[in-house]
Amino acid sequence: MGLVTLCKYRRTKTPLFMEQAGVNLYSLEELAYFLYENICLVDSRFFNERLCRWLLEELDCKELTEKIRKGIAVGTETNRLIFLVVKEAGLYSETEHRELALRMERLNTLKEQERLKLRADELLKNRNEWAAIEEYQHILKMHQNHRLGMEFYSAVWNNLGVCYARQFLFEQAAECFDTAYEYQPKEEIARQAELARTLMKGVPAEEKGQVVIEERPQEKLLQWERAYRSCTRI
Repeated sequence: MGLVTLCKYRRTKTPLFMEQAGVNLYSLEELAYFLYENICLVDSRFFNERLCRWLLEELDCKELTEKIRKGIAVGTETNRLIFLVVKEAGLYSETEHRELALRMERLNTLKEQERLKLRADELLKNRNEWAAIEEYQHILKMHQNHRLGMEFYSAVWNNLGVCYARQFLFEQAAECFDTAYEYQPKEEIARQAELARTLMKGVPAEEKGQVVIEERPQEKLLQWERAYRSCTRI
C-alpha cells in the first residue's frame, strides 16, 4: 500500500501558477512539494506579495503569511523562507528536512554561474525553453570563470542549442552546438550541429550519395525534429 498524506489546509479554487515549471498549485502541500523538489528554481523573487495574497486569501494561512511578509521586509534568506513553507505543510519528515538543508548548503557553495546553470537546466527540463535561454545567455555574458573549465561552458552552449532547437530555431541551435564543440570537441555535439543544420535547410540529408525526394516534406521535417530531440542531451 502507498503512503497517504492528509492535507492540513483546504484545496484552493484559484491556483498559484508556477511559470518556472508551467504548473498550477492548489494547496500548501503542493507548494511545499514544488519548493522541496525545485530549489534551483527558487530565488528571492519567488517570495513576493503575490504569493502572500494567495496564501492568505486562498488558504487562510494567516500566521505563515505574516511570517513571510516579515521575512521579506527584513531581507531574510530565501532558504529560511523555503523552510517556513515546507515545515508548515507537514509533508516531510525531519530526515527529509535535513536532506533539504544539505542540498541548499551545497547550492550555497557553488559559484554564481553554476547556480544559474542548475536553474537553467531545471527550466529546460520543465520545457520552459525561453526562460532557460535567458539564464544561459546571462551566464555567457558574465566574465568567464576559467576555474569552471571548458566542459562547463561547452555544456552551457550545448543546452542553449537544445533550447533553440526545441523552438525550431535550428540556425541558432547549430551555431550554439558549433561553439560547444569548440570548447569540447565531442562527436555527439558535432552530430547535433549537423542535424540542426539539416533541419535548418528543410531538405533531407543525403543517403548513400543520393538526395531523397520526399512527397510530404513537412511530415519529414517533423520526423527529423523528433529524431533530433531524441539525440539531444541536457
